[in-house]
Amino acid sequence: MIALDQVNTLALAGTRFERPVADRLLAELELETGALDRPVRQLSKGMTQKLGLAACFLGKRDLYVLDEPMSGLDPKARACVKALLARLKEDGATLFFTSHALADVEEICDRMIVLHQGVPYFSGPPRALCDHYGESSMERAFLRCIAER
Repeated sequence: MIALDQVNTLALAGTRFERPVADRLLAELELETGALDRPVRQLSKGMTQKLGLAACFLGKRDLYVLDEPMSGLDPKARACVKALLARLKEDGATLFFTSHALADVEEICDRMIVLHQGVPYFSGPPRALCDHYGESSMERAFLRCIAER
């Protein structure tokens, strides 16, 4: 059962609530539907994160701006979210997100920007960061990038 405030939020965003779409999204995120009947404060960090992502993605958009979408997720949930993000990307959506998990950036992103203390240090494909600094790992390339500026 989707809470009334979630339906109202979708209406404010100009989107109709469609139960089959919501059920499919919840299944994709492996979020048990019973979680929707409980106060958010009773949910784990991972379940709260998945619920927030589900609410975000129910309002279909061309652009999604996400702040640390993998935060608090266990490895299985991370895989579910990555698969969902890949599907959205394949469907033509633009995903713009922050992340400290460089492996996620490398796996999901076509382009990235390295920001350090609010200053852009690098912009381009993730693999180009490694190539530019002659490093095989994103982490080492990132560390060299911020150290050499």
